Amino acid sequence: MINQLLGLPEHPGYIFLTITVGGLLLFFTLAGLSYRLFFLRSRFHPDYAPDDAGNRREVREAIKWSIISVLGNAALVAPIHYLLATGHGRLYTDVAEHGWPWLLLSPFAVLAVSETSIYWVHRGLHWGPLYRHVHDKHHAFKVPTPFVGLAFRPLDAFAQGIPHHILAFLLPIHIGIYLVSLFFVTLWAVMIHDRVSFVRWKGINFTGHHTLHHWYENYNFGQYFTVWDRLMGTYRDPEVAYDDLPEGIVVRAQDVLGRVAEGVGS
Repeated sequence: MINQLLGLPEHPGYIFLTITVGGLLLFFTLAGLSYRLFFLRSRFHPDYAPDDAGNRREVREAIKWSIISVLGNAALVAPIHYLLATGHGRLYTDVAEHGWPWLLLSPFAVLAVSETSIYWVHRGLHWGPLYRHVHDKHHAFKVPTPFVGLAFRPLDAFAQGIPHHILAFLLPIHIGIYLVSLFFVTLWAVMIHDRVSFVRWKGINFTGHHTLHHWYENYNFGQYFTVWDRLMGTYRDPEVAYDDLPEGIVVRAQDVLGRVAEGVGS
């Protein structure tokens, strides 16, 4: 596992520290870069005032809950990683064990299973008691910033991430694919909270979709794709103008292209 690759002991305590330090460094590097690029003196959110007392308070609160989330999730995930590290899962390192065809096919299998699982987990977290006691902290940030990406209660973060870990016990997964999937989950969590949409294909559950999820709460539960939202009637289109959505909250793909062009020309 990760500790083995780093030359560290495969001990639950060391695994916890690795997940915690690695998770915090990765998240705050990505979130910090995103916040600087899109929110600090940026043409993408020109009306955002980083020195406003309310905005500063929200960022501090998001950072606090992100730290709590990483620490708590690391404690919950460490036993799972210990089991994987001691050979109880189906992770492998040698491509020859399962061949190149499976190596190339396995990411699609991982996506299919995790996308389905996480849609239903996420939708379940919006059910009455689970929402009030587990998930509502994340929705305290109605208009998100990148620091909201991991601002969860620990059990909330664990519940939405557990499908990725369970898959390592169900399917043979190359350790490289497993680690890339975990990295991309964190990257995606930051990207879908920056309120800037670079994608226009609505099969992808891009940033605009998730911004509407924070605003309306009962739509766009998917992880990377919108297929389950479309099938279950929980899809909401971010390209549509909504009367109750304040101007500038969703920066749509066509707006991004225009602002990038402005930047090149200036």
